[in-house]
Amino acid sequence: MKTDSRESETWTRIVEDMRHSGDVGTYGIESYMSQLKLKEDTGTKLVIEYPVDLPIMWVELNYADCIINSATRVLGEGRTLEFVAAARGKGAQESDSAQEETPFLNLPLEKTEASEQVANVPQKRTKKRTRTARTVSSFNTGLNEDYSFDTFIVGENSEFAFAAAKALVENPERLYNPLFIHGASGLGKTHILQAIGNALRERDEEARVLYVTSEDFTNSYIDALSRKGEALSNFRKKYRKADVLLIDDIQFLAQKGKTQDEFFHTFNALFESGKQIVLTADCPAADVIGLDDRLTSRFEQGLSVTLLPPAYETRMAILRAKSRAWRSQLVGDEVLDFLAKNITRSVRRLEGALTRLATFASFSHHSPSVAEARAQLRDFLHEESGGRLSIRDIQQCVADEFRLRVADLNGRRRTAGIAHPRQVAMFLARHHTACSLQDIGLAFGGRDHGTVIHAARTVEKKLEQDTDLRASLNRIKAALGV
Repeated sequence: MKTDSRESETWTRIVEDMRHSGDVGTYGIESYMSQLKLKEDTGTKLVIEYPVDLPIMWVELNYADCIINSATRVLGEGRTLEFVAAARGKGAQESDSAQEETPFLNLPLEKTEASEQVANVPQKRTKKRTRTARTVSSFNTGLNEDYSFDTFIVGENSEFAFAAAKALVENPERLYNPLFIHGASGLGKTHILQAIGNALRERDEEARVLYVTSEDFTNSYIDALSRKGEALSNFRKKYRKADVLLIDDIQFLAQKGKTQDEFFHTFNALFESGKQIVLTADCPAADVIGLDDRLTSRFEQGLSVTLLPPAYETRMAILRAKSRAWRSQLVGDEVLDFLAKNITRSVRRLEGALTRLATFASFSHHSPSVAEARAQLRDFLHEESGGRLSIRDIQQCVADEFRLRVADLNGRRRTAGIAHPRQVAMFLARHHTACSLQDIGLAFGGRDHGTVIHAARTVEKKLEQDTDLRASLNRIKAALGV
């Protein structure tokens, strides 16, 4: 009882902090926070219990960060979160399979053909959230079990990176170390990184797999330096005794000299012990400004793989997979097609747009039209296109420069007078838009990504000696404002 009282008091303080900080309004406190219960505080994780009829996905999406921030202020140290469903009463009518379905929002139930009641709203199919005990129970991996290889949608943009990650897990010989995954924000680097960790833990529960962002590594190092006693020694033991070290967003170490020195020694200690290291960054290691040359050379000695923006087909597959996971019937294919065509830069933004529309649909009790979707996603669409060129803009300027029609660039004719300007346009599209190689090829008459790569390389090679081409490109760029 004393433990329950202590956890209850802690949760009350966290909720009050959310209220006083203004992070969560009265509606959020009364409708959601009041229904949650702190079941356990392990020192590194808050285990929060929720009633089975609470839309926990909605809570996680909108309030998880607020809970973490308030818990940090109240408890003095950060915590991760784990949500567990409260046990049902004896009179509960739902089946075990239904317990694994978390309603996205509470709306009236409809009868299905099987006479079962299913909410006609987006739902998320999740694993049971009670985690099995690990042999190394005291080792905090930092992993989120929701990330797995099975839930990652693979496209041409991610085939190599995905295959390399899977091979790393399946091959104990450590053929490449480190594995360096780079790509723009929101393309799935963290998903793959955590999937590696979870898969390795499934193969060997005793494996000391540690996931951490480079920002957390930096903050932990600074904290260790500021403490007296054995804090620094404990910090080093934590990282250097890992069997597998997964470091996210390594570019955050840029310009941090002492932290880079510490990580350099950590890297060497692990590497020389034959331990696996996997890193992610938003660009190739050599392009991280302010990164020590020693680290750059270490990162480049393994395998470097790239995540590119997904093509239309992959974006549609991601949206449909999410819709199936949520059992959503309110966002139709026409709207999914609209999303896939207009949200192209980031998988995270694509999922965020779908979440917003699913929420709007469940509140409004109807399937949104494309016009409604456009209105609801005005800010997404503005950010997607704001300050960025479209392939159409590039095609028009190239056509003007070479006195052609845009239709000529998109056609099948391969005469020199058209093939060369087409290659120039593809070159510019690759370097000045966020479009995938597949999307660029489609915009030029349905050509494949290999044609786009060949075109870009051809122009790059010609630029070394062709002064007329350089002049043409300068005029086109001036017209485009780049």
